[in-house]
Amino acid sequence: MPTNDELQKRVGVLQQQLRKAGDHLKRLAAENSALTEEVERLSARKPEAARDDGDEASRLREWESEAGDWAAVLGLAPAGAQGPAVLRLIRERIAASNASDSDAERLVHEIAQMRLDGAREAESKRALEERLAALEGRLESAAADEAALARALDGLAAGESIPDTVPEGLRPGLERLRQGLQQKQPAQPAASESSKAKNDRIRELSEQLGSAQAELATATAAREELGRDYDLLLERIGTMRDALKAKMNAESDELKRLRAEAAAAAEALAQQREESDRCRGLCERQRAELDQAQRALWECQESASRAQYEQQQAAAEHERRAVELQARLGAAEDQLASDTAQHARLEERVEQLQSELNRALNAESQWVEEQEVHLVTIQNLQSALEALQEAKDADVDIAVERLRDELRAAAAAQRAAEGRAEQAEGRLRQAELSGATAEQCQHTIAAQAGELERLRREVAVLKDHLNESMRRLREESSEFNLDKRVITNLVVGFLALPYGDPKRFEILQLMSSILQFSEEQQAKVGLIRKAGRRAPLPPQSGASSSNGSEPNGAAPPLPDTKDSFSDQWISFLLRESSRGRA
Repeated sequence: MPTNDELQKRVGVLQQQLRKAGDHLKRLAAENSALTEEVERLSARKPEAARDDGDEASRLREWESEAGDWAAVLGLAPAGAQGPAVLRLIRERIAASNASDSDAERLVHEIAQMRLDGAREAESKRALEERLAALEGRLESAAADEAALARALDGLAAGESIPDTVPEGLRPGLERLRQGLQQKQPAQPAASESSKAKNDRIRELSEQLGSAQAELATATAAREELGRDYDLLLERIGTMRDALKAKMNAESDELKRLRAEAAAAAEALAQQREESDRCRGLCERQRAELDQAQRALWECQESASRAQYEQQQAAAEHERRAVELQARLGAAEDQLASDTAQHARLEERVEQLQSELNRALNAESQWVEEQEVHLVTIQNLQSALEALQEAKDADVDIAVERLRDELRAAAAAQRAAEGRAEQAEGRLRQAELSGATAEQCQHTIAAQAGELERLRREVAVLKDHLNESMRRLREESSEFNLDKRVITNLVVGFLALPYGDPKRFEILQLMSSILQFSEEQQAKVGLIRKAGRRAPLPPQSGASSSNGSEPNGAAPPLPDTKDSFSDQWISFLLRESSRGRA
């Protein structure tokens, strides 16, 4: 089964692969969106072109009534073509010129503008023609009126009636003139006055005729001006037709180029579609890989969950054991409650000494020198440990053997005394049963009582010796016996710690207290400095610096040697556990 670290690594690798696949899918989605937009844009242009063609057709159908004239003017169709023929010719001309949608629409707009300009000019031309026709009619009417008036005057002079050709406006005047002539004809003075009135009337008619002739001249001039405007308009239309032909030729070339670009765009669109299909296939493969990776990730997560559950179970077991050990530690702390104050004072003193010594050890040369000294110290410590261990083993073996001999002798003496006491009690009972004389019994009883008292004193002495031997055995077992594994662990831990670690000095001080180094041995291992130098200590953050520094050359106080090795070892473990919790 893979470990938790391997599972975490596999999960991390799978997450990286998933992120890469997600980024690749995002890029493919962006490219696919761009291709889709391009396709939609190109597809949207086709309905617009169709709508433009429809609008153009509707506009051309609206212009069918005048399409022949304008097509002839623009050169799109021959003169005289009308209706669907003109529309067909215009469509063929636009198709032959390869006009695109925008160019055809622009052409239609230009044709519409020209149509509006031509319509306005045609309207003004028609207005001028109508005005000329009205003036000509008025001139003809004035000439007819003049002829009728002359004939009427001649008829009146001859005594005839007024003809029907005389205008209605002149008829009342002529009627009054005829009546006056009839009434005043006999008298000659009346004839002269009538002649004078007639002359005035002729003069008035002559003035009207002059004004009519002036109006006719004005109308003729206006007609000539309209003719010149018409010629100028035809010239402008010819110029516009030439410009439009040149423009249509240029636009035809532009339309050819645009058609080529459209073909290239269609080819690019086909390529983009192929690329889109390929990207879709790649997306499908990536999705399949992503699903597979997700399944693998789920399996890894499930394995990690199982491993985490097992770790939680193991952690719960470790916690339970830790609680048990804590309970045992609490029991040990309760047992060592009497020594806590002394250990606290010693630790405070050690921290003070360490803070004072740390302030004196800042130079790099001293650290190098201390390293050399520690190497020598380690060698001396190893040799001293070996010699001391051998001597202690021999002394302990001898002391234990001697105490065991004394214990066996005391036990044998106790058993012998108990046997003699039992014998005396048996003899006393026999004496009582035998019916001896009182004096003999008294002597026997006194002797037996003295012997019993002596045996009791011997038993008490032997018990005292036994208790003393047991006490000495316990003391020597706790103070002079050494655990090789503990000493080995201390030496290995001291050598394994890096230089400058505060635990090195604590371990060295603990071994000095356990092995009861002399001052010379402490100086050799670096606990005491000669010539006013102190033993180096790494800095301690919790040490107090308010007590000042002691004189140079003073050795740090060693732990109380009366404490047993187990007490010192428990104190060391308590300090380590308190630092670990902090």
